[in-house]
Amino acid sequence: MANNKLLFYRGFPLIRSGNTIFYGSAGDAFAAKLTIKETKKIADEEVPNKIMVQLLPKNPADVAKARKGDYIGFYEALDTAHVWLTDVLFG
Repeated sequence: MANNKLLFYRGFPLIRSGNTIFYGSAGDAFAAKLTIKETKKIADEEVPNKIMVQLLPKNPADVAKARKGDYIGFYEALDTAHVWLTDVLFG
């Protein structure tokens, strides 16, 4: 059996598939989706540079609380996703 370990940031799991990163728990009413739109090379490594952050509701009735924005730098994008997610979940 494979040993699957999730990566967490400030209490929520991060799951990456290609250029898409989902941030949040599957059982929660909202999750954040980070889409890497552009990368840049730093010391022979490609790192995310331009990222679109979306706050997505599970229930279509909550679509008014959805958010979307573009950010430069992975930390800024992930920290924004965290603020949005905690605000909508814990008010």
